Amino acid sequence: MDSSHSKMQTDQCASDDALMEQAALWLLQLESEDCTAATQQACLQWRQENPKHEQVFQQMRQSLGQLHQLRQQHSQMIPHTIIEDAIQQSQTDQRFKRLHLLSIAAVFCGFGVLWQCLPINYWLADTRSDYQNWSQQQLPDHSDIQISGKSAYNIQFNQQQRVVDLIDGNILVDVAKDAQRPFIIQTRFAHIKALGTRFIVQQHAHATILTMLESTTEVTTTTPSGLQLQQKIHAGEQVIIDHQGIHPVQHISVELAHTAWQKHMLMVDLMPLDQVLAILQSYDAARFKYDPDQLKSIKVTAMLPLNGSALELLQQSLDIQVEQDFLKRKHIYRKAAR
Repeated sequence: MDSSHSKMQTDQCASDDALMEQAALWLLQLESEDCTAATQQACLQWRQENPKHEQVFQQMRQSLGQLHQLRQQHSQMIPHTIIEDAIQQSQTDQRFKRLHLLSIAAVFCGFGVLWQCLPINYWLADTRSDYQNWSQQQLPDHSDIQISGKSAYNIQFNQQQRVVDLIDGNILVDVAKDAQRPFIIQTRFAHIKALGTRFIVQQHAHATILTMLESTTEVTTTTPSGLQLQQKIHAGEQVIIDHQGIHPVQHISVELAHTAWQKHMLMVDLMPLDQVLAILQSYDAARFKYDPDQLKSIKVTAMLPLNGSALELLQQSLDIQVEQDFLKRKHIYRKAAR
């Protein structure tokens, strides 16, 4: 009897694991910017096949909202690093998966590959915003961060340093002075140490773009060969940092760059088109499709609105074509290269 009961429990756990994985995969597809109406319909059909499907799906989806409610209700926010560590540890501790926690950790535990695929870093960020959203936050040290477009960052302050981990998107930072604790913006490609006050950092999948409005920052990055590069960027300078390193400095108008931000516009001066598109993507829910290698030789100097009309203006002034398919994806290509 005991052995039979134990086997039933094991089978049930395996079944629950499979359902959790299926629900997670559906959530992955629904969160994708390439999600189609057909995918949404297929997901709905799967949920309706069995009441258990809907139960697991809702449990997983609601847990994310519960997590953020908990973070808002507590003066001490749940550190994102604790949640990430818990999920990573749960890959080798299946018992953790049985705990019905009010957090995303209880939902996605056991699926290490999904941790890499789902936008969990964005979901669990200390601060995040969506397309066409402009907001401002004052940090504990009285520094100010303005955030625009689809952006997300984490805050890691301690007695030694102040670190803002920019996961994705666009921020304008006004740094409060603190001689004892350096202020650092950490991105996928760069370690930016503030030696002054005011600057813009834009992070997307392939590069970090730093625009200095006041004073100086010190940029450190590491090339694929392991070579560490370090360079100071001064007011009126803009630089692109990617996996290849720190690109040549481009001189810009501080006044125009600041005015553009305040007016919800993007000022670019001889910026490669693929970098411009990557920034514009953070303000547009429609998925952009283009070949960076095909477009990076086109340099753009313009003041572009961030209300969704920038692509139309670029098409009028550059040798490119923009087409939208039935999934509302926007395809951008050089006319001569189609």
